[in-house]
Amino acid sequence: RVLAAVMAQSHPIEEVIVVDDGSTDRTAELAESIGENSRYPLRVVRHPRNLGLACARNTGVREAACELVASVDSDAAPAPGWLSALMREMTPEVSGVGGQLVEFYQEELADRWRAHHMLQRRGPGRIYRPPFVWGSNSLFRKKAIEAAGFYNERCRTNAEDVKLCEAIRDTHVLVYTASAVCMHLRRDSVRTLMRNYWKWYYYGCFKAPSLRETWASNRRNVRRAMDGFWQDLTQGDFPMAALSLAMVPYTCLRDWLDLFKRRRETC
Repeated sequence: RVLAAVMAQSHPIEEVIVVDDGSTDRTAELAESIGENSRYPLRVVRHPRNLGLACARNTGVREAACELVASVDSDAAPAPGWLSALMREMTPEVSGVGGQLVEFYQEELADRWRAHHMLQRRGPGRIYRPPFVWGSNSLFRKKAIEAAGFYNERCRTNAEDVKLCEAIRDTHVLVYTASAVCMHLRRDSVRTLMRNYWKWYYYGCFKAPSLRETWASNRRNVRRAMDGFWQDLTQGDFPMAALSLAMVPYTCLRDWLDLFKRRRETC
């Protein structure tokens, strides 16, 4: 579905690169078969094993021959005018543009909670110099990513886009536009949602393991979860409120388990 949406873009594409990050199913073969008769040239680059999202993004950037590199995740299907909307914002002074990710599935509790509390959009307008743009739905000048030292591969699956933008936003202009829309095709259970929510704010990839940082992360987790809890309660959505409340002990416990794990690994 994602490749079909990419091939349907109204703006012409020089090449489509699929980075297969050590998948164990037929993903790479399926992508290659789609590429045989696709609208735009398609090439699959395979990792011998799973190396993480940050590494996969870097592989795509390094393999790209173009000055401008647009990225979507494997569960983000762009609308037909997505790339055109990003390109309109890519003026000579701009180095990175991001769009909005809209949740496609919102019937189940976990998906509804994600749609309300794990937003990957910044409202209906345009923002000049946002703090960061999401890597799942973006267009960058290749030289800007190179100037940042590429995506931080220590992050593996989360925060690599934030760290990239933090490294360049003082010297490169970023823009957010709601006109560039991708549909998020992710589906969660409560279990996968809770794990992914904790990883969203995971600090271990760029912080040394310490009691002080773990307590600080606990406080941030409690504040975020309780804000969501009161929001859900105000709206009368008690199942959502219960899930928000459950995030408090879960995320705090995961912080401590992560601290003990990383300390053991460094001994």
